[in-house]
Amino acid sequence: MIPAAAPMGPDLSLGIDIDSLPEGEPLLGHIDKEAVLLVRYARELFAVGAVCSHYHGPLAKGLVVGDTIRCPWHHACFSLRNGEVLAPPALTPLPCWRVEQRDGKAYVHDRLPTLTRSARKPSKPLGAPAAVVIVGGGAAGEAAATTLRFCGYPGPVTVLSAEDSLPPDRPNLSKDYLAGTAPEEWVPVRSAKFYAEHDITLLRDTRVTAINPARNTVHTETGREFSYDALLLATGAEPVKLPVSGAQL
Repeated sequence: MIPAAAPMGPDLSLGIDIDSLPEGEPLLGHIDKEAVLLVRYARELFAVGAVCSHYHGPLAKGLVVGDTIRCPWHHACFSLRNGEVLAPPALTPLPCWRVEQRDGKAYVHDRLPTLTRSARKPSKPLGAPAAVVIVGGGAAGEAAATTLRFCGYPGPVTVLSAEDSLPPDRPNLSKDYLAGTAPEEWVPVRSAKFYAEHDITLLRDTRVTAINPARNTVHTETGREFSYDALLLATGAEPVKLPVSGAQL
């Protein structure tokens, strides 16, 4: 869960002089107790949440490029028009509010429904695969499965993970969790309920031992076979350890 930022800046519901808003420079304000950014682009005004959905980065310090904003920490990119995630590593869309222009002022109010499907449309029709299999239960595999559903893919999505846990947010393991400041429930990127609600088959403790490209099948060490029309290998990598004396200390 993203922690709520303390209210800062002006109350945007009371109105801001439009002429005082520099082009492409986010203004940090708030609506009730929620931090909100007001951004001017050309003749349009946008109001979005001020906290990145990845690691809670301060988007007020981010970079506005056209009708998008990039997080200053890990460069996640969001659409200012609808909050959609346009580039990783963000997890979920930003909240958005309606902006009304009246008498030279901009008034922000009425939080809009959270985006549940991608607003982007392919430039030409794409042939969707009949079934997708993802090998790897890390953040990349999870993001691929979630994005497929967010973009409206209706077919079967199966994630095969060698780990016995839900796909984890690994940076937390080496930072807050290792330091003892993050509870275990913070480690998974998503809950088991999320995968069930989005019809994503997540099979844990399932190690893939062979792939047969000629037959479009994946085989596990227990003898199970999975057919695919599209296959993503997202198994990650193991860290390279320095082969010098004392490296194990």
